[in-house]
Amino acid sequence: MHLNKKNHTVTPSAFGLAIQGLVLLSMSDNVRSSKEIANMMKSGTTFMRRVIGQLVRANLVEAREGRDGGYLLAKPASSITVADVYRALQMHNPLGSGMVDSTLDCERGASVRSLFQELSSQVEESTLHVFKQYTIERIAAEVFKNEV
Repeated sequence: MHLNKKNHTVTPSAFGLAIQGLVLLSMSDNVRSSKEIANMMKSGTTFMRRVIGQLVRANLVEAREGRDGGYLLAKPASSITVADVYRALQMHNPLGSGMVDSTLDCERGASVRSLFQELSSQVEESTLHVFKQYTIERIAAEVFKNEV
């Protein structure tokens, strides 16, 4: 399972599937069902609904109810960044968290913890800086550049 039920964080593979799902939605003006998206991603329908649900709550995706319901992008692909997806899925820096958690029983734990928290914060800022540079539109253009 890609979703950690304990603290509702999403794994990197689910993050990747969410980005790919947004790229698929960006390639069509039509509503796409969660089953259709899941099949294209070779993922479970229920799992994709959970991931897409988080994107809906973040106003990146619009959900349409009913028999012909499904999902559409809630805004242009050019205005959705990977950083938006990262925040929507409540991703976090597992390396930084692990570093901070490792200081709990250390003799100088408080001092080391403070340093590790600062390092983790800087890594998170750097990650977001890079992710802000990539839009769903940019990724779609790269993925489908050789297709007409």
